[in-house]
Amino acid sequence: MKLIYKFCLIIIAGLLFSACERDDMTEVQVNQPTNVDADLKLSNDNSGLLTIIPKAVGANYFIIDFGDDSDPSDPVLAGNQISHTYGEGEFTIGITARNLTGGEATAFKTVLISFDPPENLDFTITRDTENPLKVFVTPTADKAIGFEVDFGESDDDEPVFILAGESAEHIYAGIGTYTITVTALSGGEATLSLSKEVEITDPFVLPIDFESPTVDYAFNNFGGGEGDGVPIVDNPDPNDVNSSSKVGAYTKVAGSEDWAGTSARLNENIDFSSTQAIAMDVYSPAVGVPVLFKVEQDGNPEVFAELVQNTSVANEWETLTFNLVDVDPNESYSIIAIFFNFGTSGTGETYYFDNIRLTNPVQLGLPLDFESGPSAYQFIEFGGAPVSVVTNPDISGINTSANVAELLKAPGSEVWAGAFIDLDVQVDFGISSTLSLKVWSPEADIPVVLKIENPETGAEVEVSAQVPVAQEWVELEFDFSSASTSEAWTRVVFFFNFGTAGTGELYYFDDLAYAGDTGPTSVKLPLTFEGSLDYTWENFGGAETEVINNPDPSGINTSNRVAQLFKSAGSEVWAGSFIDLDEAIDFNSTRRISMKVWSPIEGATVLLKLETTLSAYEIEVPGTVAVAEEWSEVIFDFSDVDLSELMNRVVVFMDFGNPGGDDTFYFDDIQLIN
Repeated sequence: MKLIYKFCLIIIAGLLFSACERDDMTEVQVNQPTNVDADLKLSNDNSGLLTIIPKAVGANYFIIDFGDDSDPSDPVLAGNQISHTYGEGEFTIGITARNLTGGEATAFKTVLISFDPPENLDFTITRDTENPLKVFVTPTADKAIGFEVDFGESDDDEPVFILAGESAEHIYAGIGTYTITVTALSGGEATLSLSKEVEITDPFVLPIDFESPTVDYAFNNFGGGEGDGVPIVDNPDPNDVNSSSKVGAYTKVAGSEDWAGTSARLNENIDFSSTQAIAMDVYSPAVGVPVLFKVEQDGNPEVFAELVQNTSVANEWETLTFNLVDVDPNESYSIIAIFFNFGTSGTGETYYFDNIRLTNPVQLGLPLDFESGPSAYQFIEFGGAPVSVVTNPDISGINTSANVAELLKAPGSEVWAGAFIDLDVQVDFGISSTLSLKVWSPEADIPVVLKIENPETGAEVEVSAQVPVAQEWVELEFDFSSASTSEAWTRVVFFFNFGTAGTGELYYFDDLAYAGDTGPTSVKLPLTFEGSLDYTWENFGGAETEVINNPDPSGINTSNRVAQLFKSAGSEVWAGSFIDLDEAIDFNSTRRISMKVWSPIEGATVLLKLETTLSAYEIEVPGTVAVAEEWSEVIFDFSDVDLSELMNRVVVFMDFGNPGGDDTFYFDDIQLIN
């Protein structure tokens, strides 16, 4: 027996009012019923008995027109039901809902009654895109008028009845594997049933950390990659970057394509509304391996964004950040694909990855060039000067970059209107006390004020510069020599045409960077530690050395940068640190070396040792600190050095011969002297 119905709302009428006649008469409005509908249940005994359960919002009772030339029903009170026996055929049932004031609305359902047994039963199970515990079941069958759906969660649950063409929905109480059984009804005794299993899991969405036992981390390999997808394994080497217990493993099998990789379809779209960058922890067997990360639209691979990053360490966790600047936040992306050693055929090597998550696209610091996508730069305006990142309107002269910042000084804006941005990496005036900024102004001879602040302490310094020409890119320099190197300068404030109210003009700026003398470009004598050069010290015996801003710029050493050596309690008597030089020391003119030292201990022994990485040759010379807690110069005479050896390693020992006591030493300006 087959039942198909059509539903339409035909009449909405009868808005009445009721009131009592009394001195304080109050008029009460009662609306007509709405959402008129009816549930229909057909008996399965071949009798044609149809149970009608009318429903509506605001109805007190219903009148049912059975649509088969029989008399309409007596009033059916809200919440009750009525049964009627049909023969085969198509019938239009009228459901009229009424309230106590006579307001009424009528809806119609058309049903087709057939007593043939069901055939060709099947059904689909669809997961809800937002709630992973919710499913929809949509059955189909020939000669069926309705279906009973048992979601298999509890024996006490009554099956859900739906008519042909409808879907039944259910929200499970928890995760697990459930058997859904659908029974097709024809109105007679004959039925047809079909069962399918559904696995309810937590949603597979970002971030992906492989830690949940209830998430189906379903990766699929392509290009000849490992057939079992991405196994979840124990972390091969937890460290500070990735200390989690479980990670994903991908093996690029021998002979696989150079574009082989693995992909996953997420249960929801990636939210690129606030950032277009994705970070992923990677453990690679080699340095310099290109890793391609790609996102694409489900069903439309032409909508995608991708980026390649190279690994920088081997057999160790590191975080790779993929700043997907081509992502369109108005598009949807729910497929991710990862290509390890992209461009090279597999050799059977295994890569591990973990913690795929949205991240801040860049660590904001100098230079500030606006090339990482608009969402990376969050300016806060004040006084009427909003800033946005836009395409360079004048790619010419000294600025051919793609993106720049645009400041609108709105009509009537304050004379002090401007905008600021907070940096992740503080401005370090130990690198240079001068900053440069490229500026495009619609008029010449206007003041541009650059201000730096420490929001934590309230410290601030501002410097002004004049724009020399209009409507072309110029570079301005700002001298911040009065700014203390001990402050954490993390906020930069921009003012254009400072002192004059806005008239709607647009200003552009770009490439805020260190200017002037930014220090050495290679690690060699003299070791001054100035500028932005990376001085990497290797430590041993319990000593730790790093380059910092001078904590005591006084006496013979007022430089910005020095090296700090911390000798922790219990460290070895021979604890120290070394650095490899880019150029060997040239002893042809002199063999004496000086070092400026700040020591908490008067009379401490400073041992300076020189080595060559080309042989086992080494030479060391001791010196003594004359005073404590101030800068002094220590001289080391290397008259006995073998000039045939290339001395390219410098080793420093502080308070040599004594164990560490949590003492901090500083040294600077290791250089040849006459």
